[in-house]
Amino acid sequence: MKKRRIGNGRTKSAPCQGWTLTELMICLALMGVLATLAIPSFQQQQRQARRHDGQASLMQIQLDQARWRSTHESHADSLTDLGWPSDQSAQGHYQISLVQASAEGYVVQAVGQGAQANDRACNPLRLRWVGTASPVFSAGQHLDSDPTGCWKK
Repeated sequence: MKKRRIGNGRTKSAPCQGWTLTELMICLALMGVLATLAIPSFQQQQRQARRHDGQASLMQIQLDQARWRSTHESHADSLTDLGWPSDQSAQGHYQISLVQASAEGYVVQAVGQGAQANDRACNPLRLRWVGTASPVFSAGQHLDSDPTGCWKK
């Protein structure tokens, strides 16, 4: 204990100030609970943000296919025909592939890689072009729709 002077040369014991072990354990427990609640939400936000990488790549392929189709009789059936140097999205979170291509339309998909592979509801992202101007955006196991809202902005 620390002594302090109170006057007339007398001293009085001052109580020690600080944290007890119980208070520290309570703080650690609260931090653990907060981390348990916050980390999954943070990871979901990261997956949603990275989803735009795949969507942007699919939209770029849509533009590239339109340019290709203006000078050819059918849509391109490979990414190299469209001038893509690799099958990776711009930030590398998705592997892009042309699933189907014909004169009437095409299907292109983006499959999540690394941490983005855990985005189960929205993996893979798909863009299907049918006819002259009919894009169909889909995701996950739904081939013709986006019920989970993966494509919403």
